[in-house]
Amino acid sequence: MKNTIINIDDICWESWQHSDNYSSQQKHIGDAAGCEKIGVTMEKLSPGKLSSVAHYHTKEEEHIYAMQGEATLLINGIPHPFKQGDYICFNANSAISHTLRNDSNEDFVFMVVGNRDMHDVVVYPENNKVQVRSIDEIYAKRPTNYWDPDE
Repeated sequence: MKNTIINIDDICWESWQHSDNYSSQQKHIGDAAGCEKIGVTMEKLSPGKLSSVAHYHTKEEEHIYAMQGEATLLINGIPHPFKQGDYICFNANSAISHTLRNDSNEDFVFMVVGNRDMHDVVVYPENNKVQVRSIDEIYAKRPTNYWDPDE
């Protein structure tokens, strides 16, 4: 379905949730339009929810645009107001962790755009884990040496 005009209103919201803290509804706009190299997702974050575990990417550049409402953007754990019309870009390999938290009483709607790099490693500094995208696995991050024996 390449080079097809789509209407965002025709795309269904997909919900996900992990524990009471993390959940959102998403519309995978890029997928619906046939995107291959760029991911485009519209998300709706309910009051009191976090969009993800704080993270940064080693190979992907991530853009976030606030479309409706307001939330708190946590950048390296420091809260910043983020409201309709605001935009930010997190460059690849910046080691700047980020997540959104909806502290308001209304839904917060935002757009996320990023390149899809299969060699990306997602770093989660708060829980000391990494996701290796090329093999779709998550590991506990711990200092080691190539020659250290397995435990």
